[in-house]
Formats: sequence, C-alpha cells, structure tokens
Amino acid sequence: MYKRQYYDTVTGGAIRFTLDRVTAARKIAVTGCDTSAIESAARGIAGSVANDRFHHIVVYYPSESSCGFAGLGYVGGGGFVWLNGYHTTQVLGHELGHNLGLWHSDGYHCWSDSARQNPVPMSENCQVEGYADPWDIMGSRATGELTAAHLDQLGVLGSGGTRPATAGKQVVLAPLSGGTGVRQVTYRSGTRTYYLEYRDGGRLDQPLSSAGTGLAVRFTDTALSSEFAHDHQLVSYHPSMPVLRPGEGWNDPAGTISIRTGAATAAGLPVTLGGISDTRAPSAFDLLSPKTSASLTTATTTVTWTPVTDDTAVTSVSVLVDGVPAATAPGTATSLTAPIPDGRHTLQAVATDPYGNTSRTGTVTVTVDGNAPAGTPAPTAGLRPGVAVSTTSVPVSVSWGLTDPNGVARQRIAQDTGAWTALGTTIRRIESAVKPGVRTRWQLAVTDKIGHSGTVVGPWNTTSLDVRGGSCTGAWSTVAGSSRLGGSEQTTTARGAAVSYTFTGRSVGLIGTRDKTSGMVDVYVDGSKFSSVNLYNGVASSRTIVYALTWTGTGTHTVKIINQGSRLNVDAFASVG
Repeated sequence: MYKRQYYDTVTGGAIRFTLDRVTAARKIAVTGCDTSAIESAARGIAGSVANDRFHHIVVYYPSESSCGFAGLGYVGGGGFVWLNGYHTTQVLGHELGHNLGLWHSDGYHCWSDSARQNPVPMSENCQVEGYADPWDIMGSRATGELTAAHLDQLGVLGSGGTRPATAGKQVVLAPLSGGTGVRQVTYRSGTRTYYLEYRDGGRLDQPLSSAGTGLAVRFTDTALSSEFAHDHQLVSYHPSMPVLRPGEGWNDPAGTISIRTGAATAAGLPVTLGGISDTRAPSAFDLLSPKTSASLTTATTTVTWTPVTDDTAVTSVSVLVDGVPAATAPGTATSLTAPIPDGRHTLQAVATDPYGNTSRTGTVTVTVDGNAPAGTPAPTAGLRPGVAVSTTSVPVSVSWGLTDPNGVARQRIAQDTGAWTALGTTIRRIESAVKPGVRTRWQLAVTDKIGHSGTVVGPWNTTSLDVRGGSCTGAWSTVAGSSRLGGSEQTTTARGAAVSYTFTGRSVGLIGTRDKTSGMVDVYVDGSKFSSVNLYNGVASSRTIVYALTWTGTGTHTVKIINQGSRLNVDAFASVG
C-alpha cells in the first residue's frame, strides 16, 4: 500500500499529501486502455475538484494488459494519476512526482570499447537505461531518498542547500538523508548540467546498501534525444555500484573538470572540483604470472605483476577475468589472489589513479581446472527393455555425465561399496542388474588428465517388482504357465482393453510375453498420449520388460497401456524409485 508520509519525510515536511476522500468502486464503460475516457469518467465520479497544483485525482483500476504502464501521470500540471493495478508507494509516489513537475531518474552506462566489455564512467560509447536510478522514486526500482536535484526543483532544499562549484574550492557535502546543510553542488559543461550529492546510506536509503555510499553524480543534457532530455542521468563509476567512493576522483573526458573526494566524516563528504589536474595514466606494467597458455589447477590463482607508479598515486590494481573485475588490491601491491572459474579465460591487470586515469597490462589466456571431473548427472539406473526379469534380478541401464576442461583420464564404477570396474574414458552408460526391494546406488571414481581425482555418487534407488500389478479394464483372461513370474499373466485381444499402473519413481516397465500375436498399443502418461508402440516379436519371450519409460527425476506417475486389437500380455510391472 502507499505510504502517504513519503514526501513528508524526504522534504522535511515541506510537501505533504493528505487524503480528501475515496469513492466506492464503480464499473465504467471503457474499452481497452483509453486513458482519456478513464480520466473523463473518473473526473465525473470525483465531482468538483480544483484544477490546481494542490489537488490531485488518482484513479485505480484492475490491471489492464493493453496498458503498457504500471502508472501514468501528467507532468507539472493536470493533477491526475492513473494506476494500472498498482497501489504501491513506488508507483503512486512516482506519478505524483510527475504531477509536481519531476521527470525520470535514469542510469547512464558507458564503455571504452565498441563491444561493450569494459565499463567506464564516461566515453563516446554510452547508453541511457531508463528508470535505472537505484535510489530515487522517479526511477522504477526503489523508494529511497529523493535526489538533491529533484528536491531543488521542488524548492525544498532550503537556504544554502545547493551551490555552484568554485574551481579548486573544497565543499563538504552534507549527507542527503540528513535533510540540512549543503546537499548539492552543480556545474555546467557544454550542454550538460551536473548535480553532485552525498549518499551516506541513511534513512530511506538504508535498505539500498548494494548501491554503495559516496558521491553520486547526475546530469541533464539538452543534446540527448527528446525522450531523455529532461531526465537526470546517473553516472556509473563502478560496474557494481554507481558512486565515487570516498577518496576516489574522476576526470571529465570532455577535459573541463575534475572531481576529488576525501574521507567521509560525520559532517559529510569533502569534494573538490577544479580544472583537470592530472591526465597522466599510471606507468606501463606487465603481468608476471600466470603465463599465457598456462594450465591452472586451483579455483583461486595468485596473479603477479611488475611494480606500477603514478605522478599522483596508484589507488588500486584490479585483475579482470574476461574483462570483468574479479579482485582488487591496493596500488602498492604487486600480487593478489583472484577467483577464476574452471574453463578457458583471459586475464588482465588495470592500475587506476585518484583521477580515474588507467594503465592496463596485456592479456594472457589460461585454462583453469581446479576440480575433479564433474558428474552431471550422477550415475542413475533406469529399467532396460528387451531383457528377461526374475524374482531376484531386474535388468537396468546405468547412465551418467562427465565433464572436465582438461579431459577425463580414468573412470571406474561400482554398485554400492562393491568391486570397482574400470571403464573406457568415453563410456557414459553400462548395462547391469539389481535385486528387487534392495536399496542400491552407483558411484564413479574419476581422474582428469592433470591428476584431479574424485568420486561421483548417485542417488539411492529401490527397484520394485509388482507381480500381477496394475488395474485392468475391458475383456481380459488369465493364462497360466511356469515361465510367468507369478505362474500366470493377464492377456487380452480386445481392442480398447487397457491396463493402468501408478507408481512413484523415475522409471517404470511393463513385463509380459511378446510373440507373433503381439501388436500395436497406445501409451498414455498422466492422462496424455505419449506414444504408440508395436510389441510384435518374431520369437516368443516371456518375463521380459516389453516397454519402459524413464524420467530425469523422481515423481508420481500413472501409465496406461491400451490394446489396439492384437494381443497384449501383462505379467508384472517394475519400477525404480
């Protein structure tokens, strides 16, 4: 539900919404998403309401799929809001913000390369992500503190709450959540106006810690497309969080301004703006280890590099795995331990100074294999059709998967804790037999080509043998014979006669006699037709799994087999569960 105190909180009581009245729900004659008709009907229901900036009409209606929005509101006038099935603080507060004259808060993402693999704060290769501000209610993700720029637009920052930047002069930005003090610094650069504020993670920002704490920099740009020209764009200084963290700096690529932050205190965040004071990147440096084409045998690897220097300081050195930061060390370090997943990857180190200038090593390509071969899926048994069954032995097929970046060198398989059997490295299926009613599992002992060994253990399963199981419908008769499991089996030649069997497990099989009189049957699984099967066999065979089904997981299923006019014989059902 909407919390009416949101604007009261973020504006320090300067803007407060009160509820005048709520009308009873009514049905109106509107087709699809005709917002004009909805507004007209709602205004008629609301009656006389002053059309000024102090009065607002909100119409809520159940979600209409043809409306491509959660909410809609006039910007800066009209005092009207549409809510398409949503009545949350974020949606209603967002649309009321439009009524107050506020535009959207977006994200602004840039890359140094055309492939968009290396994110940077600003470049010629950028893209607006609409609504992507992680704090502001004028985005679509949160109900954190309203930006200082929006508070200023509403006229509620208070005396001295904002000031233009003075080159070389330090300003201590008070925490935005504190509600007092200098909370915004602005400056112009070409077609852009920049807005700086200090997000300390307080008050309404507390649940949004993943966005980070530090200096948030936004801008408006009249050169952007009309869709975004009024919006505030949030600059992203780090892939995982947008803020400049205390102690970091940045050079505007346009060459007109630099930003330097100090250590945050209870009073706020020191910020100094000035002309570009450092455009020189840290010194060139190289990766020492691992070497290119190296095969690594652990999931974490020590990466080393030659010392790197800078005319100001090196604030950090990061190791990128496939272009994405994996670990970061202080600027004085020459090594760190980085997590690198199994597989083939590129590594690179990047040194950064306080102004955002960077120096990069060349890339090296490594293959990582820190684990024994992975068994997915683990060895699991399923019933094996076409083979005879006894009361002490049920035929099964055991299958599994194995993957390893360097390849499998050896594998052995055992049933429970029995004897191991060596297998070829490419084998992923064997044929065996299990005893009915006994819990059984299979395990693999595997080794890859660089010496990692391990065991892959499959799940426990019990194979059941249900003699004369199943429920028969239609015309059936009993045929006796010592070759049958129970001394007899059910048989039918009636078209439409059927047998159903319900079980819980991952594999099921029909056991019976196949011969020249056998023919077509339809198989239904859980009420739906699965297949048609021809059970004809030129040589008679009894006590045989004539048909089997196997699933990837365990579940409860009902299998129904319907005779299509030849002979169908049912001796028993087997299942693996």
